[in-house]
Amino acid sequence: MTFGKNLSKFRKEKGLTQEDLVKRSGVAISQIRRYETSKSTPSLDAITKLVKALGVSIDEMVFDKTTGIAGNKIIDRELLEQFEAISIMDEDEKYVVKKILEGVIVKHQVERVMKPKAQKSWSERFREITDKLAEGAKDYSPDEIDNVIDEAVEAVRTKRYAHS
Repeated sequence: MTFGKNLSKFRKEKGLTQEDLVKRSGVAISQIRRYETSKSTPSLDAITKLVKALGVSIDEMVFDKTTGIAGNKIIDRELLEQFEAISIMDEDEKYVVKKILEGVIVKHQVERVMKPKAQKSWSERFREITDKLAEGAKDYSPDEIDNVIDEAVEAVRTKRYAHS
């Protein structure tokens, strides 16, 4: 799909007229018309203004949707934008975000597996579990605990569970 077809498609998906897009982007209406009919190729500055006004990424606007990697997998636009923002962080920041995500994912998986009892809330039940874990871990060093957590996360990822 050409840039012009993508521009027209995204504008219409947002329920905007060409005049609305002019107001949002600051790009002249004559240029928008020329872009949409593929009679002109926009500058990078014009592309940037248009994608910001439409709330889409440059790769979506310039390329066919099937050429994107994450865009095909992640339907939630806000989440995709957050991952794009994370992708330009330094390695230490990325590491922290990955660890936080791992924790949230593990929590979600535990919630799916362990249905809380009706008489206790999930937070009460979670506190009981963490208290038991803390009691059992009191004789271990922080490094040993980190290793156990890493192994548990890996087991959940690969669906390998210890049988006792």
